[in-house]
Amino acid sequence: MNKKITLSLALLSFIFSVNAQTGTDVDTAIKYGRYDVAKKDLYKLIRTQPNQGRNFYRLGTIHLIENNQDSANYYFKQGLRAVKEPGINNIGIGKISLLNGKDKEAKSKFNAGTNNLPLNDYETFLVVADAYTKAPKPDFDAALDYVNYALLVDLKVPEPHIARGDIYFAEKRFVDARRVYFETSKMFPESLLPKMKLADVFRAGNEFGEAIKVYDSIVAKNPDYIDVYKQLGLTYADYARFEDDKSLLDKGVENYFKYHGLIGESLDSDNELATYLIKNKHYKALGDLVRTKWYTRGDNFYMYRYRAIADFQNGKFADAKESINKYFDVQDKKENILPIDYLYKGLSELETSRNEDGTFNEAVYKKSIEEMSKAVKENPQLGVALHQLGVDLFKDEHFEQAYFVFDLASKDEKSPYYVYDMYYKGNALYMASDSPMFNDQLQKAKSDLDNSLKKTPTFEAYLISARVNRNLNTPTSLAQMEKDYEGFISLLTEKGRANDAAFKEALVEAYTMIGNYNKTTNKEKATNAFKKVLQLDSSNEYARKQVQNAN
Repeated sequence: MNKKITLSLALLSFIFSVNAQTGTDVDTAIKYGRYDVAKKDLYKLIRTQPNQGRNFYRLGTIHLIENNQDSANYYFKQGLRAVKEPGINNIGIGKISLLNGKDKEAKSKFNAGTNNLPLNDYETFLVVADAYTKAPKPDFDAALDYVNYALLVDLKVPEPHIARGDIYFAEKRFVDARRVYFETSKMFPESLLPKMKLADVFRAGNEFGEAIKVYDSIVAKNPDYIDVYKQLGLTYADYARFEDDKSLLDKGVENYFKYHGLIGESLDSDNELATYLIKNKHYKALGDLVRTKWYTRGDNFYMYRYRAIADFQNGKFADAKESINKYFDVQDKKENILPIDYLYKGLSELETSRNEDGTFNEAVYKKSIEEMSKAVKENPQLGVALHQLGVDLFKDEHFEQAYFVFDLASKDEKSPYYVYDMYYKGNALYMASDSPMFNDQLQKAKSDLDNSLKKTPTFEAYLISARVNRNLNTPTSLAQMEKDYEGFISLLTEKGRANDAAFKEALVEAYTMIGNYNKTTNKEKATNAFKKVLQLDSSNEYARKQVQNAN
């Protein structure tokens, strides 16, 4: 088992101060997503070197990556007026045309952009090939044509050969891609790029262990090869999800931090690192990152947002409330605030508004839920995100927070997750009932589970509803408990899951409770239920005694 890696503030400070690059290479900054750094330099260059068309192309490319097509188009067209290398901007305009389904226009622009290239320029052909490969409607034949042009220019470098494999990879022809990468690796044994690509194929096929072996061999050969650390970070994260083993993620986070330490400081790269940590739910590292970066990146307002998320997920609700409110305050453009931000704002306010006994002030709760509901209505896609967030919180046994999220998600009865949102909502209330948030918590749980069962019966909802009714312990609820357990057994049998080992314990519980409920009123039904228990678990002494006593 991997030892857990604690990313202390001291370690993070070391990574970011010792390994950070000095100086700026615009193309390198673009490659590693340091767009804010690259743009700053490019704005200066287009003022001081207005005749250099490639600078306009680079700036337009960044805006295109950031999905600002209008700005990208503006800079590409400005670049066409330059004296030196104006034609490269046709490539950028062609990309925009391709993104908008204007294939003929794109082809014309790509032709114009590649007509008068320097004799040794194979890279531009590969850029066009990549554009066709990643287009909304990929044209792999056109991409391969441009790769072949690149091969005609220079056969003695690995990149054109690898690009051929990349096309196969995009087509999900993984065997062909692997063959090309392997052949390229043999042709260029000193190049690490084909080895990286081979590892990518392993990763795509969920062969994470094999991929990591290849990446590690690259690190052993060249510890300064920056790209490998990002791939290790991504691969370990995928591996952790695939194996449901959080300890693997620690290794991924370690490598991803190392990658970011090597590429250098940037607001955009800070945000990208934070996004990685949020996506992979490593909130401890996110909190460490924010506190470390705060001293050097205080101008990055997103840090307020990331600190709020980290503090909320780490149970520091007062700090989360303070941070998310600051984030809202510093935003000049309110349209930049996402619906999920309103969710965290509302959840943080809820958590800090508890009564002394741990229950919630009903008025505050209702108001907060209404405010957060606005965010859900503004963005229907948030319902999917809410469902996943709620499931993650539930799995991590944050039942109270999970309840809030599912309460919001269940406002949309048209949601494909509505039935399960209601189920989880009721289950979360049941799981948190030892320290209730509401005075009538079990009744609320019962109502939610009833709504879920009315919409679409599921064996999960039947089981939890039975437990809730058992805990309510009234004559009416106990009668309903029996019906729920019977519904659970019936639906499980109907689905062909009654013999699954995973449900053995729950079935023993159901038959035992049915037996106990009928012991004095319907002895035959009770005995049959206890016999079912013995069929499932022959060592169950309680059921055995009940059957013997009945005889």
